[in-house]
Amino acid sequence: MRTRHLAATVALAAMTLVGCAAIPHSGVVEEGDADVLPVEPLQPIQEGPGPSDEPAAIIVGFLNASAAGVASDFAVAREFLTDDAAAGWNPGAQTLVYRSGAVTPAWDEESRTVAYEVPLSSTVDSSGRRVDSPDGTVAELAFTLTQDAEGRWRISELPDGVLMNQANFTRFFRQVDLVFATPDLTTAVPEVRWLPDNNVVTAAARELVEGPSTWLADAVVTGFPATAALAVESVVVTGGVATVDLTPQSAGTPEQRALAAEQMRATLGAMPSVTDVAVRIGGLPIATDEPVELTAPPVPEPQAAVLAAGRLGTWDGETLLMTADDAGGVGEDVEGLARSYDGERVAYVDGDAIMTSTVLAEDGASFAAFEPDMPAPTGAVAASEVYSGGDLVAPSFDRHGYLWTARGVDGEGLIAISPSGDSVVLESAWLQTRSTIALSVSRDGSMVATLSRSGGQPVVEVAAVVRDGAGVPLGIGEPVAIGTGVGAGVDLAWLDDSTVAVLGEDVEGASSPLWLVTVGGGTSVVTTLQDAVDLSVRVGEASLVVVGADGRVEERSGSAWAAVLEGVSEIAYSG
Repeated sequence: MRTRHLAATVALAAMTLVGCAAIPHSGVVEEGDADVLPVEPLQPIQEGPGPSDEPAAIIVGFLNASAAGVASDFAVAREFLTDDAAAGWNPGAQTLVYRSGAVTPAWDEESRTVAYEVPLSSTVDSSGRRVDSPDGTVAELAFTLTQDAEGRWRISELPDGVLMNQANFTRFFRQVDLVFATPDLTTAVPEVRWLPDNNVVTAAARELVEGPSTWLADAVVTGFPATAALAVESVVVTGGVATVDLTPQSAGTPEQRALAAEQMRATLGAMPSVTDVAVRIGGLPIATDEPVELTAPPVPEPQAAVLAAGRLGTWDGETLLMTADDAGGVGEDVEGLARSYDGERVAYVDGDAIMTSTVLAEDGASFAAFEPDMPAPTGAVAASEVYSGGDLVAPSFDRHGYLWTARGVDGEGLIAISPSGDSVVLESAWLQTRSTIALSVSRDGSMVATLSRSGGQPVVEVAAVVRDGAGVPLGIGEPVAIGTGVGAGVDLAWLDDSTVAVLGEDVEGASSPLWLVTVGGGTSVVTTLQDAVDLSVRVGEASLVVVGADGRVEERSGSAWAAVLEGVSEIAYSG
């Protein structure tokens, strides 16, 4: 084949890679009487190379077959490679997910290399850890071709991994929560991974045994020792029961074995095909003295704390009650309202101090129905100063009763205030370079999310919270950036166990954006009311509440918003 013809053929391959062949749509439909078997994962139809395929067809065929190979065994994809390349190629090393659209190859005649510049959406490593890419990120891929003795074109050099579009990634991969434990062995901590759907139970079991990601490891506990491993690379699911066989080296202490069994049950039990989990070590059922039972992180109560008319109050979704005149108020300049998980305390920023009050939970406390024009009471509500300092960020409670804050600028780290009022600064060198806007501790207490600016650019990050077995904070880990396309924000809160909601600033008078960011990959955006200044959430998108600068409160209702209150400054569910 002439080089000029080769270059022209490859140039014609400017196309959208589809990832797999079409499903047959012709033939006679006949009625059958056989028993219907359980639905198996769809195996995409794949086509190997033709005997006369030229380089353009080889490259496109390989890319389509390798993407579809995630749902099978990559055997067809290897047909497009030389024997040496097929033996050395590792498709599981990473998955590159590109944004929809055409990708145009470039042909280098001298080296016989086809190069692609792909608009990258995200990268998933061999353990299912997903990192989303900022808009404009481009991945450069190169494939070298050669002709064999029979004149057939094959790929002789290529990068490890698989390239696929976003639609096929959604089709072939599943979001999985690997379950670890808090240091007190009471609460489940999920870590999101993205694993191939065709063998997801085995992959999830393998990654759970391997342990948490480095950034999270110091904040959680696992029952699998470093020597643990699957005895066979297959978890068999029969009659809904997933049987996991571990090597004898997987046996730790009785407490570790009990925790390991609970982690496996919680992780695999969430799979659609699994109703029960059996864990065996050395072929025998895992032996435990006392079982460990991990519970879900606490969910805030339906009743929220409210700031309005210079008073504290409560709102149950229908009725808004404020402290009566004899209970006192907090003043018009108070901000940063937070409510503890036990409902006993509220906290807020008053000037250069963080105050806490139990007035909303006290027996005999008097309340009055809210009226938009009600005046602020002349007296002050009973409250205690628990921390003082300039430029303090709105506080956040964790499930252990600690109250968290930070200085907006020039802070040494995060500040944790115990229920008894003792405070400690957990030094975080990375936070010293940020201008901190907001923070929120996760429901399980193992992570803290921060909204800040670095070099003038908005940054959303999560970091591990290191604690002892009693829940006392000991340190903060290195941060991991989350979310792509998130602009300047004013507030953030945990939507659920692994998703952070970030309320954005207005953009030229338009409705405020609200980003929903999953820790572990994935960001979506919705719009809310104009000039929104405050955000709170109980659990899930349906419980989102935003407050506008004019006091208007709207609650998420399906895919829209519904007005629920007027004249309110802030609303805070527990957290």
